Amino acid sequence: MTQPITENLDYKYLDKIKHIKFQPIFILGLHRSGTSILYKILSATQSFNIVTAYHLIRYDQLLHNYINDLEEKAKNDLKKFFKKQSQTTREIDQLHITPDMPEEYGFLLAKKDKRSELNNKNLPVFIELCKKIQYISDKNKPILLKNPYDFTNFLFIKKKFPNSKFIFIHRHPLNTLNSQLNAMRKLLKKKNHYMTLLSPGYKKVYDNKILLYYHRILYSHYLPLRLFTAVRKMIKNINYFLKDIEHLKEEDYINIRYEDLCRETNKIINGITSFLDTNPQQSRDYSGFISPRKTIFLRETKMIKNYILKKTGSYLSYCGYI
Repeated sequence: MTQPITENLDYKYLDKIKHIKFQPIFILGLHRSGTSILYKILSATQSFNIVTAYHLIRYDQLLHNYINDLEEKAKNDLKKFFKKQSQTTREIDQLHITPDMPEEYGFLLAKKDKRSELNNKNLPVFIELCKKIQYISDKNKPILLKNPYDFTNFLFIKKKFPNSKFIFIHRHPLNTLNSQLNAMRKLLKKKNHYMTLLSPGYKKVYDNKILLYYHRILYSHYLPLRLFTAVRKMIKNINYFLKDIEHLKEEDYINIRYEDLCRETNKIINGITSFLDTNPQQSRDYSGFISPRKTIFLRETKMIKNYILKKTGSYLSYCGYI
């Protein structure tokens, strides 16, 4: 069960955001590399405007709700819906679902353009999203964004937004791949009501039993056909990153590792805020947000371990894993 599609109530207020400016900061990394938890921790500093689940699910009503003092009611309606579905976390991880939960803008792009990464066609939608959030939030704060689909797209982003900054988060490729497979299997094993609200592609799979069965076969333990596609895609994205990162100025980006974020959370967060020249408005100990967890590798991941290590050697060296 999902909430009904709502009408566009913002169209008559769009003139109010015409001249809104924003400073974009992007968190980028491979899927399952730690972008979500990093986003959550940085949002807790209260130094940034962020994209939330509410912003994506109620995108066409953001200005209307804000101007007419209906935000609280809209968020409470979402809370009730989540509670009714008995879904308290995203299920692919332990991040708790709330209307104010930080989320990736790629979901909105997919709804509007069927593509999850930024391109010339969906750029106006992205700009409108940022302007809406700036208008209904603190106009003096930069906007912090995250989208794994844009991990290899940062040169395009930099061209379109010359004032943009990037936070790249890296995780060991073996752990990343293992987490990707586990996440997809969880999403395909049981319908995730939260994900159906965000992802039209995911909803389409569950609306078609044949398509659902097909995807379950692709990701199955017995016939892991999707594994090899995932490996090729990961290696391709890593190689793109290594090639293109040389074209960014050092003052425009910072690299961090997921493993370091787990072990030295406060040090990493302080390093990021220092790089961005922002002072956390909420001073606190961030180490409780995340903790290292022992990875239990799938049989399939173990099977191709040596191949992955060989193919990602340059990336492992770049990130300091070897």
